[in-house]
Amino acid sequence: MKLWTAAVFTLSIIASQFMAFSTSANAEPEYLPVEQSSLVYMETNIGQVIIQLTDLQSPMAAKQFSNLVTEGFYHNQSFYRVIDGFVAQAGEMDYEKGVSKKSNFRRSISAEFTNVSSEQSGFQVVQSPALLAPETGYWHNFPAGQDPSTKERWLLHCPGAVAMARNNDPDSSSTEFYIVIGQAPRHLDRNMSVIGRVVHGMSIVQAMNRGERAEGGIVKPKSEQVKILSAAIGSSLLKAQQKNIRIANTKSDKFIKRINNAKHNPGPFLVYPGNGNVDVCYYQPSIKIG
Repeated sequence: MKLWTAAVFTLSIIASQFMAFSTSANAEPEYLPVEQSSLVYMETNIGQVIIQLTDLQSPMAAKQFSNLVTEGFYHNQSFYRVIDGFVAQAGEMDYEKGVSKKSNFRRSISAEFTNVSSEQSGFQVVQSPALLAPETGYWHNFPAGQDPSTKERWLLHCPGAVAMARNNDPDSSSTEFYIVIGQAPRHLDRNMSVIGRVVHGMSIVQAMNRGERAEGGIVKPKSEQVKILSAAIGSSLLKAQQKNIRIANTKSDKFIKRINNAKHNPGPFLVYPGNGNVDVCYYQPSIKIG
């Protein structure tokens, strides 16, 4: 009996060590690196802006934007439409007037306002039901919404989100894009092709001259528009020109604790702590550079 007890005890120690190792080995890292191939380094006359592209929602639009960047299409274009509290838009303002820049990739893109996903593990539900979606949370670290009944998922128009602009025709996105600079315009969710987010240089975007709302946000005179000097995919740059960008992992213990605290432990400062709901646009993953 003693030998059997000792054997069981030994096995239990081995099992506990294995379980501890497995837990450690499968622990989510606090930060995740961003591949240079998904980064767009945009140099403007007032500073650098870096965009992280994703094909989660709008793969055709993301690919077109990447091709246009690689082609050099955005060189010397401007952020010509900047509306305070809303968006900063760039691209060919003169295109509709018949003045266009030659491109091998200009074409209208079919609407990609949601993406149907059969993947079960990629979405982290944070709020259900949510105000402007059946559920909101994080989709591979991007703030997103989903409808479990249709399996549709989409990226949210949080501050810093990047999407393709269009006219009234849902299939009219081509070369113009915008960056959300104000309070999240969530009415645009599921109405636009979202292709990424700004991961560096939001202070530059926020510093852009605004246009008058009465004139559609067009910045006048033209000399006041922020100019894009160049745009390039990170993997095409020299190592010395690249930035090491890491984004907080929404599946890490630290981030999950942050969300839980936001829901249930607001701290002593708030007199009215709310009802336990969380806006994922406010709790976007933090970014480290260097």
